[in-house]
Amino acid sequence: MEDMILSEYKDLLERKLKLEIELQKFVQGYISKKTIKGKTYCYLQSRVDGKLTSQYLKKEEVDEITKQVTRRRQCEAELPKLRARLSELEQAAGLLGKNISRQLMLLKLSTGMDSLTAEQKRRSSSFADTINAVEGIPVSEQTAQDIAAWQNGNKPFLSVFETTLKRYGFSVEV
Repeated sequence: MEDMILSEYKDLLERKLKLEIELQKFVQGYISKKTIKGKTYCYLQSRVDGKLTSQYLKKEEVDEITKQVTRRRQCEAELPKLRARLSELEQAAGLLGKNISRQLMLLKLSTGMDSLTAEQKRRSSSFADTINAVEGIPVSEQTAQDIAAWQNGNKPFLSVFETTLKRYGFSVEV
């Protein structure tokens, strides 16, 4: 039962991440058509800072923008369903025990970390180093090596996360 929950949860998190990334690529708004002197003109309309904006679309742009608007709506409709199912699985895990809840939390916290760009990984690590310095908590040599391996794409983030938590006495297994 726990394996099924973990597997479904991981798949849903990955699907959610893919949809959120995909949404960033699409235009926002809707297409409106206006007929002026017998000719039809298409506009992409959207709200920017609460104001309605219109952008004229050339004929060759209309099909592509229409596809993007349609796909955006599909993604936006799917996301709440994914979030609801993730929540249901988290509740089920809570009933089954702390161990599976921890495992889901690890998956949730680490999903997407491996798909960051090299620059995003560098900035994330730099931020973590800064926080550690502020808190006065030195990073172990092994953790620093693991993070470097993750940044270079030689180690998955979840592995680094689990290893580091275990090193400091936390029980984890995914």
